[in-house]
Amino acid sequence: MFAKILFFSALAAISFLAFLPNYDDLPDVVSFSDTFNHAAAFFVLTLLCRFAFPALQPKIHVFLMLLYGLFIEAVQHFLPTRYGDPFDVLVDIIGIALAYAIILKKF
Repeated sequence: MFAKILFFSALAAISFLAFLPNYDDLPDVVSFSDTFNHAAAFFVLTLLCRFAFPALQPKIHVFLMLLYGLFIEAVQHFLPTRYGDPFDVLVDIIGIALAYAIILKKF
């Protein structure tokens, strides 16, 4: 139960940050590097997804996280002060892949 709370809390926090109209106005500790933030967020989300839903196959976790990354960029495309960026999805995939490697114990 605790793992599910952590996962959905992280999902809510990341969604909040992803849909903020003025992301660049956040303190440097949060807006340090968009590339790093994407990779780190999806690395952590994928691991938390695994712990929250251990009965699912790891490939399902990867698929769900990829869908979430695509969803974020699609929504940002329609926000007036944000834009969807395919490069962000690529960086999301890197974070997901690193987590997947750890999940499979091949890292």
